Amino acid sequence: MSKRVSIDQAIDMIHDGDGIAISGFQSCTVSRELYLALAERFRTTGHPCGLTLMQGAGNTGVQDMTEEGLFSRYITGHYAGNQKMIQMVIENKIQSYNLPQGVVDHMYRAAAGGKIGEITKIGLHTFCDPRLGGGKMNEITTEDLVELTDICGEEYLVYKTPKLDIALVRGTTSDELGNITIEEESAPVDLLDVVMGVKGMGGKVIVQVKNYVSSGSMDRSQVVIPGSMVDAVVVCTNPEENHRQTPAAFYDPILSGHFRANDIGFDTLPLNDRKVIARRAAMELAPNSVVNLGIGIPEGVAKVASEEGIADRLCLTIESGLIGGVPAGGAHFGSSYNAWAALSMTHQFDYYDGGNLDICSLGFAEVDPAGNVNVSRFGNRIAGAGGFIDISQSTPKVAFSGTMTAGGLRLEIRDGTLHILEEGQKKKFLRSIGQITFSAAQSRRAGQKVLFITERCVFEVTEKGLMLTEIAPGITIEEHILPCMEFEPLICPNLKLMDARIFREEPMGLASIIGAK
Repeated sequence: MSKRVSIDQAIDMIHDGDGIAISGFQSCTVSRELYLALAERFRTTGHPCGLTLMQGAGNTGVQDMTEEGLFSRYITGHYAGNQKMIQMVIENKIQSYNLPQGVVDHMYRAAAGGKIGEITKIGLHTFCDPRLGGGKMNEITTEDLVELTDICGEEYLVYKTPKLDIALVRGTTSDELGNITIEEESAPVDLLDVVMGVKGMGGKVIVQVKNYVSSGSMDRSQVVIPGSMVDAVVVCTNPEENHRQTPAAFYDPILSGHFRANDIGFDTLPLNDRKVIARRAAMELAPNSVVNLGIGIPEGVAKVASEEGIADRLCLTIESGLIGGVPAGGAHFGSSYNAWAALSMTHQFDYYDGGNLDICSLGFAEVDPAGNVNVSRFGNRIAGAGGFIDISQSTPKVAFSGTMTAGGLRLEIRDGTLHILEEGQKKKFLRSIGQITFSAAQSRRAGQKVLFITERCVFEVTEKGLMLTEIAPGITIEEHILPCMEFEPLICPNLKLMDARIFREEPMGLASIIGAK
């Protein structure tokens, strides 16, 4: 019997108060046409309403169904710049939890196996720890989804999976039995885990696809979701708008891994603050390192590695599930060129949680004297943690990478030296921070090496606090570092100059730098 239904029939399956789980990373596996139809049904009829929405990664489609009253609770790893949703959270118009991205995906997997939720150390001593708020983002969010427990004398967090009734997901092709393939997606992300989590709770699965074919015409090895798990299939009517591979590409076969790019075509980075930071972070790499790079300035590490001809000596990974190749940045973030393999996002976070990364480079927004970091919330500005907590808590070496100040920083690099022309208006190194997204105390217990790399200096987290270990040529502590901090860091007795090659136009010779390790 055919699983194909109209989009109206699919929306009829959603009832007031249901829990909805959605897959996605940026545009990947995002069922945007279903989102639009759900929002339109609510606007015209007022139903369904009071829904719970749960997602791991932020995606580009949730804003399309952000309507006051449609959802009463929002559980997410990242808010993805959805200002309307953020404003509703701030104004206490919707309950909301921000939980680690990988943990959310593991909560789906727990539900698939009939378990209460995910039991893990990820999030201990961060704002997700119930002693520091339990991930609750406003006053009307009162239910404890996260509990602290003791197992064999060690602390763990229990993240309880809420009731889920509907999965809204996306594939590329469905047959009449509902078997789903994803040949045009850039990564599998959490697609199967969302489906199995909802089925494990007795819920229904609705899949948006681009193509619909007859039964028996699919290659079994390509099927990602078996038809026995699918309740309804909707064929997208406007795929160019509502079935995009990434925000910047309708469909690129290279990002799907069907073809290899001989020339990825990165433009050479201009010699500016971002390149200086990326170069210094790249110097922390070692041959055959397994690496995760965050969004923003850390993305530049991949470009530096490519410029220096060492990208093939590294294993660069992305939390969306891709391993190897060169991560694509900007609006393609979450995709890779020439990736070696694609895991589910859930298995990728298993790999990360097990300590299998050698190094990660992540951004930072606020840092306190102990080395705690906030990237998730700044008063009424909410970003969300994304995969930051999962990745930073489990990686042996963490290179936080960002400018010393924000908001108007202007500088000049000439003759191998750095000159600050105009200081940024906002300090990042503060006496206290708004939220703990990275716990320095937990990090010390785990024996991690933690660096803060800026365009003008490098700090390292020590038992006694943040220590200044390197300064850039042309920079003085008294003029360019201490005035930009709300506290005085420890100063390393063997304070070094940052490598002068970082500040020159020509390639650094990074291959020889990391080859000497």
